[in-house]
Amino acid sequence: MRASSRLLVLDPDGRLLLLDCVDPGAPGVRWWELPGGGVEPGEDPVLAGVREVREETGVVVPPEVVGPLQWTQDVAYTWVGRRWSSTQQGRLARLTAPPEVVATDLGRDEGATFLATRWWAPEELRTAGVRFFPRSLPALLPRLLAGERVDEPYDDWDVVAPT
Repeated sequence: MRASSRLLVLDPDGRLLLLDCVDPGAPGVRWWELPGGGVEPGEDPVLAGVREVREETGVVVPPEVVGPLQWTQDVAYTWVGRRWSSTQQGRLARLTAPPEVVATDLGRDEGATFLATRWWAPEELRTAGVRFFPRSLPALLPRLLAGERVDEPYDDWDVVAPT
């Protein structure tokens, strides 16, 4: 199982950065996700998260604004026709000024997956009526903002959650 470093990037107004995504291998499958991704062998998880956010969104996150590990979850999912499993590691990154934004650096599959970025007010997540990755994000964010450490149970994201 590969480690995945996700950053919950908050702008100075407290809005959360998310990616609007589709699966090019499964037309009609769409969701909003936290930026981040795989930690390379020997790579520091904080620096991996900073690198992944920059590559995927263009937002430059100074490593010193990244907080400690606050969220973990083992997940499995399908993307571009392949089954993946990872241990998600989440950290808050609170920006104190409007972010510097540079060009993204996306591979072919990521370029076909990431449609846009958006800054979301935390209260918008609860009423958005869209799918999030992690699926618990609307309930998770207030807990993390309050300083809580959350280790969530395993989630097979391909399985539709009961309503």
